[in-house]
Amino acid sequence: MNLNSLNIEYMARERYPENKRIQTIKNKATDQVVSVIPNDITDETYSILANDQCLWVYNDDYKLKPCAQNLGKQVLHPQYFEAKKIITAANEQRYMGKKPSLPQNQSVSAYPYTAFIHKTTQQCLTYNNDGLFVSPCNPDDQYQKWDVSPDKNMCLME
Repeated sequence: MNLNSLNIEYMARERYPENKRIQTIKNKATDQVVSVIPNDITDETYSILANDQCLWVYNDDYKLKPCAQNLGKQVLHPQYFEAKKIITAANEQRYMGKKPSLPQNQSVSAYPYTAFIHKTTQQCLTYNNDGLFVSPCNPDDQYQKWDVSPDKNMCLME
């Protein structure tokens, strides 16, 4: 398993996999690593993989279900998230819906970071002690901020 791209030294050099699809994400607050599946819709569209299933999100509910396959160019689907690279307060306001209330130098995680925003509900992927879920996007919520890697997170069982 090679997750070197999630190391701090690597992140200081290259914060975003240019010209590569994201394969793995790491929560900036908890260091939890999660795999993602690139989708064919756009280079920013991904499914979130947990326990060998995808996170499906509906208006008032979310659940883990088998990942849908062969969706082609279907634009909206309950398992689709968009990866949005956040690099400035203005960029953050555009994608997260508001500017952070904390000054950047007091923020838990500095720019850049990536937010994973559900394509239908516009809620953000969140990971904290309660687990993996979606919640309203909030630039002050450290649990919605992710580092990204083009390396696959491979778990091997003996």
